[in-house]
Amino acid sequence: MDAAQWTPDAIAHALPSASLGAEFVKQLNLTPFAEQPALARRWVTMVETLRAAAEKGRVLHAYQLEHGGELPPEYMDVTSEIRQTRAA
Repeated sequence: MDAAQWTPDAIAHALPSASLGAEFVKQLNLTPFAEQPALARRWVTMVETLRAAAEKGRVLHAYQLEHGGELPPEYMDVTSEIRQTRAA
């Protein structure tokens, strides 16, 4: 969606959780009118970033389905490093 087409309602509904939507509406209501364009830009950027990450996740999942659960060669499995960090 073009940045000029976003509305507060569209932003609130595009967020993936009710709590994020509520936080956006709260900030919108507490932000002076002069600062609302910057607020809108921040939230639109967040929505667009989340959408891009979700699409990347779908592509990765499709790859894994086609390759027996393996990660693409450009990815590195860091599961063991995370487990070691949690155990420490």
